[in-house]
Amino acid sequence: MIELFLVRHGEAAQAWGQHEDPELSSLGCSQARQAAVAVDAAAPKELVLVSSPKVRAQQTAEPLAELRSAPVVVQPAFREVPSMTDLATRQAWLQNLMRSHWSEINDAAVLEWRAQILSNVAAIGHHTAVFTHFMVLNVIVGHIRGCDKVLQFWPDNASVTRCRVIDSELVLVSLGAQMDTQIN
Repeated sequence: MIELFLVRHGEAAQAWGQHEDPELSSLGCSQARQAAVAVDAAAPKELVLVSSPKVRAQQTAEPLAELRSAPVVVQPAFREVPSMTDLATRQAWLQNLMRSHWSEINDAAVLEWRAQILSNVAAIGHHTAVFTHFMVLNVIVGHIRGCDKVLQFWPDNASVTRCRVIDSELVLVSLGAQMDTQIN
């Protein structure tokens, strides 16, 4: 059995539609430390740390990396959903995507992004913490549930969703805390 901890990044200093790659806010840094303590307490001793290349995800991984004296492997497959729109229209594009079903999507870049996430999750062979994004978590949870809806849940900043790989099957153990407000 393989333990998988999926950690959404802490609160970003700017909204997704305002900056290409924002850092964490001061609250986001605090959330990252809290997530690190929670994962450290629950995770097996041998734990691989993997992060999206986005700064906010890497910064969320840093406290656990320090606690574990472990490197963080950057894995582009766990980046946020690629948007071919400019910053001004990105929020509306994302809201439309979240109302969709995977069977309705014909954007090749988005479908390839989803396929890469699922391929990389399937290839995980060690206890792993993945520091990633809202939509990545929804891809993984939707796959586990066998559900075609893009939006599965509203993972809060620095929430930890737990999964296990049992006999090559990905199983949802628990969803992380969910947010009360819109994504930032």
